[in-house]
Amino acid sequence: MAGENISSYKGKLLSDKTSFAINEAFKMLRTNLFYTAKGEKCPVYGITSTFAHSGKSLLISNLAVSFAQLEKKVLLIDCDLRSSVIHKIFDMEKGEGISELLASADSSIDKYVKKTKYQNLSIITAGGTPPNPAELLAGARLGKFIEFMKQHFDIIFVDLPPVGIVTDAVVINECVTGYLYVVRSRVDDSKSLRNALSVMEQMDAKIIGLVLNDVDPKTGGYGKYGKYGKYGKYGKYGRKYAQRYGYGYGYGYGYGYGYGYGYGHSHRKEKAEESSEEN
Repeated sequence: MAGENISSYKGKLLSDKTSFAINEAFKMLRTNLFYTAKGEKCPVYGITSTFAHSGKSLLISNLAVSFAQLEKKVLLIDCDLRSSVIHKIFDMEKGEGISELLASADSSIDKYVKKTKYQNLSIITAGGTPPNPAELLAGARLGKFIEFMKQHFDIIFVDLPPVGIVTDAVVINECVTGYLYVVRSRVDDSKSLRNALSVMEQMDAKIIGLVLNDVDPKTGGYGKYGKYGKYGKYGKYGRKYAQRYGYGYGYGYGYGYGYGYGYGHSHRKEKAEESSEEN
């Protein structure tokens, strides 16, 4: 499968070599997330999308790095149990992870929490692929575990499967402060996106923002998804979530590394050289 090679993620995490535009994009998203916490001591954010290869895993990884740079204690949990890549993004062994923790009665948590080269950022990998991912995530043990970890971290991020494929993402609804929803420009079709958002809405999922990904710089940042910013075809979602959470749709910042910069023509070549197969 494309995107499975660890080398495809090399150099794609935020660093002192990352371009100014990309750093600023993540800082902007980070700032907006601060406003959604509403005073919660340790907010928990899930990330999902309609389909695979949206770039959500790399996006949430970089967002976690961005918060860690503020000296926040950050925990990133890979709950995309069917197609986990967080361990590859950070170039580490998958080992035992959240699957083993949830499936066992093991009360020892330390062995599952892995340090990264980024100060203040820890990861719990997915672990082995269980036969019943949705049931495992829906169990009471995950909620209790997250509540416990909230006592030891400032912010928790959870990478989840695409909601347009399986229901795993919404079964943990009660555990999260809200969801970031990633839309990949020129990949997500309107019908599938509308259906996926309807499923989340029916389950009272707290969508706090939509990130438009792989933006075409030729269109000035939004392309055919410009309607999101104006609450067009999906206006009922944008207005509702904007009113409820103060963080509506239509951001389309244009992240790098296959996310589409949306900052002008000077980035076209760099974008074209990067892989666009991330989960």
